[in-house]
Amino acid sequence: MSRIAPLTKPYPEAFAAAMTALMRGAEPLVLFTTLARHERAWSKFSAGSLLDRNSPLSLRQREIVIDRTTAKCGCEYEWGVHVAGFAARAGLDDAQIAATVRSDARDMVWSADEQALVGTVDALLDRKKLTDAEWARLRDHFDEAQSLEIIQLVAFYHGVALICGALDLPLETNAARFPPATEEGQLP
Repeated sequence: MSRIAPLTKPYPEAFAAAMTALMRGAEPLVLFTTLARHERAWSKFSAGSLLDRNSPLSLRQREIVIDRTTAKCGCEYEWGVHVAGFAARAGLDDAQIAATVRSDARDMVWSADEQALVGTVDALLDRKKLTDAEWARLRDHFDEAQSLEIIQLVAFYHGVALICGALDLPLETNAARFPPATEEGQLP
């Protein structure tokens, strides 16, 4: 059980309406119902979302950044939600899904632009900055708006991972689980 009890039905009207639109008939995530216990926490969290249709990134690019960020942060909760909800639509195969958890940017499952995504996530989470060379590599593949979106995704989902870990959220029953470790696997 989460350290803060999630909302239970009947949900407040505004939250129920938001969940109807967002979840498309599925039950709200524990993360959402837990944050919604406090209107300010929920409104600030939901206002920071980058999952709208106006993203300068493709669904695949966005999900690689989110999956890598949450995996590198050890957040099986959010990684599993995104893999279950978006990996197939994003065209991520089993090897690529596993690589978000168990590999690095040099893995040959990634194209050159995807290697730049994974490398950017790793640099930001490891050192909290990009070197000039890392920035140049990112910009070789992504324009300014896309680059900012990538950085914001890493920051937002790093925060999501901290929230999930601090609240000790139980894993969603229909979410994916981290792949088993291999001899060379180093994450999470």
